[in-house]
Amino acid sequence: MSPRNIRAHQARRLLPPPVRHGRAALYDDSHVRRLDAILALQRQGFNLVSIEAMLGVRPSDEAPDGLTAMLQRLAADRPALAHALTRHGVIGRATDGTLRSVRPRPLRAALDLHRVRMGTVPALQTLSEVLDSLHPVADELVAAVTARMLTLAPELVRSGDRSSWEDLDRETLLLTRGMVNMVTEAFRLAVENRAEAHVAEMLENHLDTDVCLEESTVVDNG
Repeated sequence: MSPRNIRAHQARRLLPPPVRHGRAALYDDSHVRRLDAILALQRQGFNLVSIEAMLGVRPSDEAPDGLTAMLQRLAADRPALAHALTRHGVIGRATDGTLRSVRPRPLRAALDLHRVRMGTVPALQTLSEVLDSLHPVADELVAAVTARMLTLAPELVRSGDRSSWEDLDRETLLLTRGMVNMVTEAFRLAVENRAEAHVAEMLENHLDTDVCLEESTVVDNG
């Protein structure tokens, strides 16, 4: 692993700082084990944000027992769906082999669809398919937005204020998080602006043609 990747992992707190003896920075067996764990998860397709949550670096809510049990049933009954959600970093396997929630927000959003009588499996299948569809879109959008930001704000790439590689790694991490937050909120706003009309229209189109919806009549019973 390159020194820059090691510094990036330290900036994300995925890797603890080395043990220093004078000017020498030493990495022991615990650092090697952590790097091996990171590489193993990356080979499984997890990104660094998901790995942060799985290794306990990124704060995440503890999954209730009911959710953990549901994920175990999902792995047994619908292994392909569980694999798809794992590939997208929504869920992952803990060190003891049990499935756990890695990204609780999208998982909860899907499970909250039970309020409109949508079952667990259809909701999670929908989440998986949405993520499949968004993957190539996200690649193009991130590249385009990053390029545009660097064009509009060329000072982002000026090196005058950076005194070390650590400063560059830290700025890269901050810029990445800022861009993700902006794009996420912009996409959420765009969906919210369009969703209500589309959902209402589709529900109307799927209603039985024999069903007649009339305005309610007020009856005065005296």
